[in-house]
Amino acid sequence: MEQDLNDRFETDPTDIAVRNGASGAIEELDSGVVDTEAPSPERVHTFFVHSARPYVSPGRSARNHWQLITVFCLLGVLLGAAFGFLRPPTYTAEARLVVGKTAQLSNLASIPGLDAAGQSLASSYSRLVTTDTVLNDTAKRLGGSIDGSLSASPIPDAPVVRVDASAPSSAKAIALAKAGSAALIDAVNQLNTQQSKSADDIVKQYQDADSALLAAQINVNGLRQQYTANQAAGASASSLADLQTKVNIAQTEVDAAQLKKDALAATYNGVFNPTALNTQILQRVGAASATGSNRKSTLEAGLLIGLVAGGLLGLSLAVWIDLRARAHQ
Repeated sequence: MEQDLNDRFETDPTDIAVRNGASGAIEELDSGVVDTEAPSPERVHTFFVHSARPYVSPGRSARNHWQLITVFCLLGVLLGAAFGFLRPPTYTAEARLVVGKTAQLSNLASIPGLDAAGQSLASSYSRLVTTDTVLNDTAKRLGGSIDGSLSASPIPDAPVVRVDASAPSSAKAIALAKAGSAALIDAVNQLNTQQSKSADDIVKQYQDADSALLAAQINVNGLRQQYTANQAAGASASSLADLQTKVNIAQTEVDAAQLKKDALAATYNGVFNPTALNTQILQRVGAASATGSNRKSTLEAGLLIGLVAGGLLGLSLAVWIDLRARAHQ
């Protein structure tokens, strides 16, 4: 009897379930059903398998594999830093030009509108730096070619033009800024010379128009005197009518000559104005100077791009791992 009980106890299914660590065995015995066909979980063979869990969301994958993402972020930062250090920097320099004579600029308030005119001219002159005339002159001053880039911009609320140059070295950037500012000054001087020549031509035309007007006035005055004398002498009506016609024609010539003279005067005032010409002089203020390089900004951009790229790559791999884990459930 005692041997029977021992055999029963040893072959008791509850004891077997406890020894094997199977969960829910007692409940299965109570219900009278034992599931002998339950599949055993299959281990996922992939990277970081001990951390792989079924995919739920990118955030959950990031928490599950934060070490992996951290490693890729660090790799990205290292690659970005290497890119920032190994990429050759671009150096910059600038030269400043002022519109007008220094003596006038010291007392701009004494001339109404001169300050605004100087600012407008500075904006206009800054656009000349990209013209072929200025660029070709700059290249000629540098020995035949421009190793870099050249630009110009007006300084707000000031009759000053800033010429910016960028080149592979600081010395080349300074040389480019110096040559570019000199070429811009020459271009403005050529424009002023052409303007002065145009003004001289207008002056000549104005003088000719004034002479023509004077001759026309002398002619009409002589005809009027002749008409008055003939009228006093009792000349015939037909003779007086002919003289009156000549007077009218002469007066028309006077009016035309006067109109032409006035038009030339208006054109002359618009083209040639001593004060305006003085403000159009462009001269350098100080010497060209270096303003730095883009090494720091390139390094910062490389670090940021490397960090973002590494983080995205690590997150993508983490999501892929969890998707593999869910597929093997």
